[in-house]
Amino acid sequence: MFFPDVARATAEFARVLRPGGRLCSSVWAGPGENPWTTIAMQAIAAEAVLAPPDPDGPDMFRCAAPGYVTALYQTAGLRGVAEWNVDVELVTDSPVQYWEMISEHVSLAVAALQRVGEPARERIAEAIIARASTYEEGGKVRIPGVARCIADTK
Repeated sequence: MFFPDVARATAEFARVLRPGGRLCSSVWAGPGENPWTTIAMQAIAAEAVLAPPDPDGPDMFRCAAPGYVTALYQTAGLRGVAEWNVDVELVTDSPVQYWEMISEHVSLAVAALQRVGEPARERIAEAIIARASTYEEGGKVRIPGVARCIADTK
Protein backbone atom coordinates (compact mmCIF):
# COMPACT_ATOMS: atom_id res chain seq x y z
CA MET A 1 0.00 0.00 0.00
CA PHE A 2 2.94 2.32 0.50
CA PHE A 3 5.06 1.36 -2.53
CA PRO A 4 4.94 3.97 -5.29
CA ASP A 5 4.32 1.19 -7.87
CA VAL A 6 2.60 -1.77 -6.20
CA ALA A 7 2.48 -3.87 -9.38
CA ARG A 8 6.21 -3.49 -9.95
CA ALA A 9 7.02 -4.24 -6.31
CA THR A 10 4.81 -7.35 -6.31
CA ALA A 11 6.38 -8.58 -9.56
CA GLU A 12 9.84 -8.16 -8.06
CA PHE A 13 8.84 -10.04 -4.90
CA ALA A 14 7.55 -12.92 -7.04
CA ARG A 15 10.63 -12.86 -9.29
CA VAL A 16 13.13 -13.26 -6.43
CA LEU A 17 11.05 -15.83 -4.58
CA ARG A 18 12.62 -19.30 -4.63
CA PRO A 19 10.44 -22.24 -5.67
CA GLY A 20 8.55 -23.28 -2.55
CA GLY A 21 9.04 -19.79 -1.07
CA ARG A 22 6.06 -17.99 0.38
CA LEU A 23 4.91 -14.44 -0.28
CA CYS A 24 2.56 -12.88 2.24
CA SER A 25 1.20 -9.36 2.45
CA SER A 26 -1.01 -7.61 4.93
CA VAL A 27 -3.01 -4.49 4.08
CA TRP A 28 -5.79 -2.58 5.78
CA ALA A 29 -9.36 -3.32 4.78
CA GLY A 30 -11.46 -0.22 4.00
CA PRO A 31 -11.92 2.80 6.23
CA GLY A 32 -15.42 1.68 7.25
CA GLU A 33 -13.92 -1.48 8.73
CA ASN A 34 -11.23 0.41 10.63
CA PRO A 35 -12.74 2.84 13.11
CA TRP A 36 -9.40 2.95 14.94
CA THR A 37 -8.32 5.36 12.20
CA THR A 38 -11.60 6.78 10.89
CA ILE A 39 -12.55 8.18 14.31
CA ALA A 40 -9.56 10.49 14.09
CA MET A 41 -9.86 11.32 10.41
CA GLN A 42 -13.56 12.23 10.69
CA ALA A 43 -12.82 14.57 13.59
CA ILE A 44 -9.97 16.17 11.67
CA ALA A 45 -12.11 16.52 8.53
CA ALA A 46 -14.68 18.46 10.58
CA GLU A 47 -12.00 21.13 11.19
CA ALA A 48 -9.78 21.00 8.10
CA VAL A 49 -10.10 20.47 4.37
CA LEU A 50 -8.43 17.17 3.57
CA ALA A 51 -7.35 16.46 0.02
CA PRO A 52 -8.66 13.16 -1.31
CA PRO A 53 -5.96 10.51 -1.56
CA ASP A 54 -4.41 9.79 -4.95
CA PRO A 55 -5.97 6.42 -5.90
CA ASP A 56 -2.67 5.37 -7.50
CA GLY A 57 -0.38 6.81 -4.84
CA PRO A 58 0.79 5.42 -1.51
CA ASP A 59 -2.02 5.40 1.06
CA MET A 60 -3.02 3.11 3.91
CA PHE A 61 -6.31 2.16 2.20
CA ARG A 62 -4.98 1.97 -1.34
CA CYS A 63 -5.08 -1.86 -1.43
CA ALA A 64 -8.26 -2.21 0.64
CA ALA A 65 -10.59 -3.60 -2.03
CA PRO A 66 -11.07 -7.36 -1.73
CA GLY A 67 -9.12 -9.05 -4.50
CA TYR A 68 -6.85 -6.06 -5.22
CA VAL A 69 -3.64 -7.66 -3.95
CA THR A 70 -4.73 -11.10 -5.16
CA ALA A 71 -4.89 -9.65 -8.68
CA LEU A 72 -1.37 -8.22 -8.24
CA TYR A 73 -0.10 -11.66 -7.15
CA GLN A 74 -1.78 -13.34 -10.11
CA THR A 75 -0.40 -10.79 -12.58
CA ALA A 76 3.04 -11.50 -11.11
CA GLY A 77 2.59 -15.20 -11.96
CA LEU A 78 1.40 -16.64 -8.65
CA ARG A 79 -1.61 -18.91 -8.96
CA GLY A 80 -2.70 -20.42 -5.62
CA VAL A 81 -3.40 -17.15 -3.85
CA ALA A 82 -5.33 -17.20 -0.57
CA GLU A 83 -6.87 -14.05 0.90
CA TRP A 84 -8.53 -13.66 4.31
CA ASN A 85 -9.47 -10.99 6.82
CA VAL A 86 -8.08 -10.73 10.33
CA ASP A 87 -9.90 -8.81 13.05
CA VAL A 88 -7.60 -6.53 15.02
CA GLU A 89 -7.99 -4.16 17.96
CA LEU A 90 -6.15 -1.02 18.84
CA VAL A 91 -6.00 -1.16 22.63
CA THR A 92 -5.03 1.79 24.80
CA ASP A 93 -5.31 2.50 28.51
CA SER A 94 -7.55 5.54 28.01
CA PRO A 95 -9.19 7.76 25.40
CA VAL A 96 -6.44 10.33 26.03
CA GLN A 97 -3.76 7.73 25.32
CA TYR A 98 -5.60 6.83 22.09
CA TRP A 99 -5.52 10.52 21.06
CA GLU A 100 -1.82 10.79 21.88
CA MET A 101 -0.97 7.66 19.90
CA ILE A 102 -3.03 8.67 16.85
CA SER A 103 -1.86 12.28 16.84
CA GLU A 104 1.81 11.33 17.13
CA HIS A 105 2.17 8.06 15.21
CA VAL A 106 -0.50 7.61 12.51
CA SER A 107 0.87 9.32 9.41
CA LEU A 108 -2.52 10.33 7.97
CA ALA A 109 -3.49 12.08 11.20
CA VAL A 110 -0.06 13.60 11.83
CA ALA A 111 0.03 15.16 8.35
CA ALA A 112 -3.53 16.48 8.63
CA LEU A 113 -2.99 17.92 12.12
CA GLN A 114 -0.04 19.94 10.83
CA ARG A 115 -2.52 21.94 8.74
CA VAL A 116 -4.64 23.22 11.63
CA GLY A 117 -4.07 25.83 14.30
CA GLU A 118 -4.09 25.20 18.03
CA PRO A 119 -7.79 26.02 18.65
CA ALA A 120 -8.85 23.56 15.93
CA ARG A 121 -6.39 20.96 17.24
CA GLU A 122 -7.96 21.25 20.70
CA ARG A 123 -11.47 20.77 19.26
CA ILE A 124 -10.24 17.77 17.28
CA ALA A 125 -8.66 16.28 20.41
CA GLU A 126 -11.89 16.75 22.37
CA ALA A 127 -13.95 15.10 19.62
CA ILE A 128 -11.55 12.17 19.27
CA ILE A 129 -11.33 11.60 23.01
CA ALA A 130 -15.13 11.71 23.32
CA ARG A 131 -15.59 9.22 20.48
CA ALA A 132 -12.84 6.92 21.76
CA SER A 133 -14.51 6.86 25.18
CA THR A 134 -17.46 5.03 23.60
CA TYR A 135 -15.09 2.09 23.09
CA GLU A 136 -14.06 1.84 26.75
CA GLU A 137 -14.46 -1.65 28.11
CA GLY A 138 -12.94 -3.28 31.17
CA GLY A 139 -10.63 -0.36 31.92
CA LYS A 140 -9.26 -0.23 28.36
CA VAL A 141 -10.20 1.43 25.09
CA ARG A 142 -10.63 -1.28 22.43
CA ILE A 143 -11.20 0.06 18.93
CA PRO A 144 -11.69 -2.57 16.22
CA GLY A 145 -10.22 -2.86 12.78
CA VAL A 146 -9.70 -5.34 9.97
CA ALA A 147 -6.52 -6.27 8.14
CA ARG A 148 -6.48 -8.36 4.98
CA CYS A 149 -3.80 -11.02 4.50
CA ILE A 150 -2.80 -12.35 1.10
CA ALA A 151 -0.42 -15.29 0.64
CA ASP A 152 0.85 -17.74 -1.95
CA THR A 153 3.71 -20.18 -2.45
CA LYS A 154 5.83 -20.15 -5.60
